[in-house]
Amino acid sequence: MKTTYLFPAWTKYLGAILAVPGFILGYLVVYQNYSIPGLEIRLRSTSTLFLSAVENFTNELALTLVVVGLLLVAFSRTKKEDELTAKIRLNSLYWAILVNYILYACFALLAFVGYLLKSTSLNKFIDDLTNNLEYTVYNFFVPLVIFIGRFYFLLYRNKNEFDIKQVHYLPYKPYRQIGKWVSIVIMAIVAANEAFNWSNALSNLFWLLPLSLLLWIFSTEKTEDEYINATRLDAMQVAVYVNYAVLLLSNWLVYGIGFLYIQLVNLVTIPLIFIGWFYYRVYRISRQTEVKSI
Repeated sequence: MKTTYLFPAWTKYLGAILAVPGFILGYLVVYQNYSIPGLEIRLRSTSTLFLSAVENFTNELALTLVVVGLLLVAFSRTKKEDELTAKIRLNSLYWAILVNYILYACFALLAFVGYLLKSTSLNKFIDDLTNNLEYTVYNFFVPLVIFIGRFYFLLYRNKNEFDIKQVHYLPYKPYRQIGKWVSIVIMAIVAANEAFNWSNALSNLFWLLPLSLLLWIFSTEKTEDEYINATRLDAMQVAVYVNYAVLLLSNWLVYGIGFLYIQLVNLVTIPLIFIGWFYYRVYRISRQTEVKSI
């Protein structure tokens, strides 16, 4: 299993140089309400309820520095790229996505319990904990932070080893089928509800989609082999790259309530892109195998 789509080794240091001031600037923006003078641009003639006439791009700059920096640190080549490094990278990527969605599941469960119990104190605790959904901002970079931490920890722990335990996936049956069909049904209902405006309650099904997609991508294929593992790693890296490319573009081009929608969609983009690219690559490999066998 070989790792592709990696940056040169020296970009790891460039990434650290970008990420550290990005985190500092982000902290100042979020908790000190700081903005860099001179970064304001008038985009509209008048302000509206959700959009200011003048936009300051300090927040956009901070998020860009953090995301680009972490991507360079996470996906730069190591001094020795081999089979073991590729397995560690796959292990770390899956752990990053898994832990991130476990955190999301905890938030979703708390919100659901608060809704059922109609508890004012619990709902206030949830709002304080999630800062009224502003926690979705952390979803932009938390997977990268978890990946970097686990990847370099495993590299250090296994520096004298020649193998690492494989990622443990859920069995193909019933989890793959449950995750697949529940995800498809939820996406169909939510899309139809947006088109025809049936009920606000149906739109809440979206919050279950990240969890059903998690079942889908963390369950095995009917046949698991080295090619499937290599394809998983490629697909997950492509999903991360495409997800963050779209995020960075929207960070600079979308404002107000539109960016909130981007934050919500960002909860499901990595698994959706992974699924699309993974099955495309599996199809291509199967076609190539059929051609060679003729």
